Amino acid sequence: MSRRKKRQLPAEPRELEIVDLSHDGRGVAVDGEKRVFVHGGLPGERVVARITGRRRNFDEGESLAVLDRSPDRVEPQCPCFGVCGGCSLQHLDPERQIEFKQNTLVQNLARIGKVEAAELWTPLTGPRWGYRRKARLSVRHVRKKGRVLVGFRERYGRFVADMQTCHVLDPRVAGQLEALSALILTMDARESIPQIEVACGDRACALVFRHLEALGAEDLSKLREFALASGLAVMLQPAGPGSIHCLEPAEVELSYELPEFGVELAFGPSDFVQVNAEMNRRMVGRALELLDLTATDRV
Repeated sequence: MSRRKKRQLPAEPRELEIVDLSHDGRGVAVDGEKRVFVHGGLPGERVVARITGRRRNFDEGESLAVLDRSPDRVEPQCPCFGVCGGCSLQHLDPERQIEFKQNTLVQNLARIGKVEAAELWTPLTGPRWGYRRKARLSVRHVRKKGRVLVGFRERYGRFVADMQTCHVLDPRVAGQLEALSALILTMDARESIPQIEVACGDRACALVFRHLEALGAEDLSKLREFALASGLAVMLQPAGPGSIHCLEPAEVELSYELPEFGVELAFGPSDFVQVNAEMNRRMVGRALELLDLTATDRV
């Protein structure tokens, strides 16, 4: 069986004109007959880019310097931006981000669904920071550094980003990343905890520790102490989602309210809910508005 021949990468960076954004937020340039997807490039910019990957129909690159700067470029708030794979557009003005996402949706409807929108409403918007109530954090014990990293994976996916906080994560959890790292480093099970699932409701936040081996009494005690000190519920997952159970407190109820309608909805830590709670409320409001309900209707 023949192995795929590895494509040689150019040794020298090259100047590229960014003409568009891809669906995942990378700048799009044209180099000869190939498109180049450039991390960190924005439309209208001329950048110096290093080619990081070659495919038959396109190349991948990374912006090293911006020669001509887009007026829509802003300074990313998070110090991990560009390394962490959790965000891809913090360098783009927030209003332009909304326009980009709307254009991506319209293009996908036309290209994939062969549908053209007869009308486009003004996009709903919500909080820019601290909104993310569901997440899956990776955990890795780095022996050489004598540390445990807790956070999102780096942009290329192989390693865990070295994060002290996260500006988009619910603040109740974002402020505990360093404490979580320190906690797991002291545990006997530090090599067998690959991830922590985050699930936050209006009143409670739960952290679900996935563990590949049974936890000893001392580790369980440390997790209970962390739960009491942080105010976060600690849950354990020894196998599949059906194995999730509470450690401390003995019971926790996750829920969120739709105050406009007097409704409270409960959900489990592995259930799907909209990541952005405020946007969820506004989307529900918009949907009910469009239904043109009467007093006798039930939704």
